[in-house]
Amino acid sequence: MLGQILKIIKLLGLGRAIRMKRHHDKGLTYIRGYAATCCWWSLLNNGFLDELAKEEYIDWREYVARRSLREHVMEAIIEYLTGIGLLECSGDSVRMSADGVAIFQEPRGLFELLWAYEPCFGELGNLLSGAKEYGCDISRDVTYVGIGSGRLCEQLPYPVMRQMVLNHGCKHVLDLGCGDMAFLSGLCRLNGDICCQGIDCSKEMIDFNTKQLEREDYGGRLITSQADMFNLPTDLPEVDCITACDTFHEYLDDPERIVELLKGLRERFGDVLMVIGEFCLQDPVWLAKHRTASLEHHLFHQLSNQQIGSAEQWRDIFSRAKLEIVQEQVYDMIGHGYFALR
Repeated sequence: MLGQILKIIKLLGLGRAIRMKRHHDKGLTYIRGYAATCCWWSLLNNGFLDELAKEEYIDWREYVARRSLREHVMEAIIEYLTGIGLLECSGDSVRMSADGVAIFQEPRGLFELLWAYEPCFGELGNLLSGAKEYGCDISRDVTYVGIGSGRLCEQLPYPVMRQMVLNHGCKHVLDLGCGDMAFLSGLCRLNGDICCQGIDCSKEMIDFNTKQLEREDYGGRLITSQADMFNLPTDLPEVDCITACDTFHEYLDDPERIVELLKGLRERFGDVLMVIGEFCLQDPVWLAKHRTASLEHHLFHQLSNQQIGSAEQWRDIFSRAKLEIVQEQVYDMIGHGYFALR
């Protein structure tokens, strides 16, 4: 090996050889990130990683045969992920490495949320040229938006919002844009007296929830249904709390519509507590220095024609809806704010 290195240095010169290696490694960081993500997606989406998480080892050839998958493709994926240190292989047996376990657990939602917006990235050239339009030719995967967001929100948004609900002694909660019900199911686990109903405009999301509820409905205390929050059904049960997490920003192209929605909720439900969690716009200069996951999040929203409001903009919307902020927590470092309103 040393002899080969010396030959390269003699041919290219030491300075050029070092520069080439340094630049190659820098580029490989981005290439490897893309390849690794695509391979990780493939195993995440077909259930292989979930099964692997339950077992110490899996015979991957047996798994491929059982699922009628292509053996040579699975072999390539496993060999690559083993090579970069996310899996460990011994013969046909495979398990997750410590790094694999880590990214499968806490930041799993990042991969699921990115998968939801993969159609935008697959058509990025056409979006840039104007050959295709988001909302007409391209759309995100709504189910994975719900799953990925729900998993990520367990890190801070949902715990903060649940605590606000519990601190005010609320027992009957209506969640607007409930996604995969992660927020509501957490409330039901925390308090055995709470009854929750979630609505979502996505049929795909409600179908997903229906399957979830077949496994656990918390004694009938948790239900979901497909509905438009701008035209709520007349047969909703009595509620003392209305919640919404990362729901309203999708309508920020018309802030007055959100104002009127909040006014309508107040008129219909009276002195109900509203607990709202929303993205708060972060300074691009600050993000360029700190490079948090908000960079990707802003990109997702920009590509899908969504807007992110500032904390001050949300306060203005609440004020125009004649709602008083009784409790507020804004976390600038993650670009998220939480408001309890009456």
